Parts: sequence; structure tokens; C-alpha cells
Amino acid sequence: MTAPLEGRDLAFRIGPKALVADVTVRLEPGRLAVVVGPNGAGKSTLVRLLCGELRPSAGEVLYSGSPVERIPGWRLACMRAVLPQASRLAFPFTVGEVVRIGLDGIGRGLTAAARAEMVAAALSRADVASLAGRAYQSLSGGEQQRVQFARVLAQLSAGRTVAEAQVLLLDEPTASLDLTHQLALLDQAAALARGGMAVLAVLHDLNLASAYADDLLVMAGGRLVAAGAPAAILDDALLRRVFGVDLSVGAVPPGGRPFVLPHGPARAAA
Repeated sequence: MTAPLEGRDLAFRIGPKALVADVTVRLEPGRLAVVVGPNGAGKSTLVRLLCGELRPSAGEVLYSGSPVERIPGWRLACMRAVLPQASRLAFPFTVGEVVRIGLDGIGRGLTAAARAEMVAAALSRADVASLAGRAYQSLSGGEQQRVQFARVLAQLSAGRTVAEAQVLLLDEPTASLDLTHQLALLDQAAALARGGMAVLAVLHDLNLASAYADDLLVMAGGRLVAAGAPAAILDDALLRRVFGVDLSVGAVPPGGRPFVLPHGPARAAA
């Protein structure tokens, strides 16, 4: 079966420096993949390669079997949505207007009423409906990130009228969010995956990564050094090798110190 998104033997160089080298990634429908690794591991560069923003120095990116550079921009916007680490906006738009940007030129046969419904649903799912009339620039960084997530959700809803197979790429989506909204955003991402979408997220929190990932991708030095189910690949040796720290996987902290772990998304019983 053709994957919604596949990166084959990807490399990206700036001069002699390889930011990504020999990375192969296949995103499957119905699964949430999480990329982890230290700063400078190549995680964000990989996302930019996969979404088509950067052209690889070697290798290829395929959406449903088609090279990304051959897909018209309007159709690619229906097939994949991207939430970057930070989004700058210089114009005095309201929150509702920012979310509607996600619908511009996206979708087929959508009435004004249908588009309004999609915007309202996206605002609600991202927990920013109460901010719809606020000026985007007046919001906190976390609020702005939630608005951008709503924009992405609206884009996917409209794109679904054109593209059956869709991909969501999230680059450190929880970095500026409080704990409640970190979990809420990842719950939404997991729900989209359960609905059949292929989802990839870059995260720094290993507990969140372990709780939410169906597939964990570990990068270091621009390379993919481990991949698989979190329980199968996460161990003390891997953390020591990749992050250079001595941490114990699955062990209770010494001295009776409390620790807090996310439950992760609700999953259907096997």
C-alpha cells in the first residue's frame, strides 16, 4: 500500500555540514509518529524536508507515491498541513481571520456556510473560540500557538474534500503551551491519527513522546538512530548514547520524590 508520506534516503547539506543524512521515514495512516532527539539533531530540518519547504540534497519525498515537487501547491495544501515551531504575523488580523487563512484556496465545492462551520469547529477544538474576535497580536505566545493549530485544523477539514489521504506535521507544537493545552493538543493529534490521518510530531518531552507515540523516531547528528514502539526502543543505554545523560527508564525516583506522568490518549481495546 502506498504511504501518505514517505521520505527516502533524505539528506540535506549546507556546505560541508550535513543537517540530515540518510534518513528514511514512512508515515502510515492511523498512526502518530513522534520524533525526539537533542538540539541540532536535525528534527526540524526533517520536518521542513517532509513538508516540501526544503528540497533535499539527496533522496526524495513522496506524497501518496507522487514526488512532492510535482504536486501543485493548491493540492499539496489539501494533502498536508504543517504547524511550525513559531508563526510570525505582521498584519492586524483577528483570531477568526487567522483561522480562515487555513481555508483560502483549499477544498472543493464549499459554501460560505460550510467554511464558517469549519472555522467554528476548529476554534472550538483548539480551545480558542472565546478569542475569535481578539486581535491576534494581543495574545500570549501559547494562545497564538493554539490559534495556529486551529488554522491547521481548518485547513485539514477543507482539504478533506479533495484529498483522501492526509498528513499532519507538527514541529514542537507544545513548546509554548501550558500543561492543560499540551495534553489537549496531543489528544487532538492522536484523535486525528485514530481517524485515519498520518501524523508526525517533534517533541522534547520524552514522557509525552512515550505516552502518545505509536512510533518513536530518535534522531542524533542528523541521522535516525532508533525507530519503533516506545516500549521496545527506550532504555537507559539509548538515552545515554543520544542525549548524554544518565536517566533510568521506568524507574521510580529515589528519595520518595513525586513524579507526574501523562496517561496519553484513550486507545481502543485490542
